[in-house]
Amino acid sequence: MPKPYSEDLRLRVAKAVDSGKTTREVSAHYQVSPSFVSRVHQLWKNTGGVQSKPIGGYRRALLEPYAAAIKEQLANSPSMTLKELQDWLETEQALSVSISAIDKFIRHKLGYRYKKNGRCQ
Repeated sequence: MPKPYSEDLRLRVAKAVDSGKTTREVSAHYQVSPSFVSRVHQLWKNTGGVQSKPIGGYRRALLEPYAAAIKEQLANSPSMTLKELQDWLETEQALSVSISAIDKFIRHKLGYRYKKNGRCQ
C-alpha cells in the first residue's frame, strides 16, 4: 500500500488553493491529482488540519466476547449448521452476524475444522 503524502505537501496544497489558485493549477504545480487537491482543500476548510487518515490496524472480531457461549453451544449440539448457529446468535445473544463471519471465527479463532473425523479442536 502506498504511503500518504507528507503533511508539508498537504499544507502547501491547501494554502495554494486558499490563495486563489484553481485546483488544476495547483495539481499541475505539485504534480498530484486534482481529486487529491480537492480532498485536501475540503479537509482544510472543514477541520483546519490536513492530516492523513491512519492506515491499517487491527479490528477485533465481533464474536470474540461470545466465544465461550459459542463453544458451549457447539459442544451441546456438534452437528449444528452455520445457519442454525446464526439463528441462535440472533435469538439468544441478540447479535446479527453474517454466516461467513461465523465461519471465519469458528475456524480461525476457535480452531474448529470441517474434517469428518469426529473431533474438534
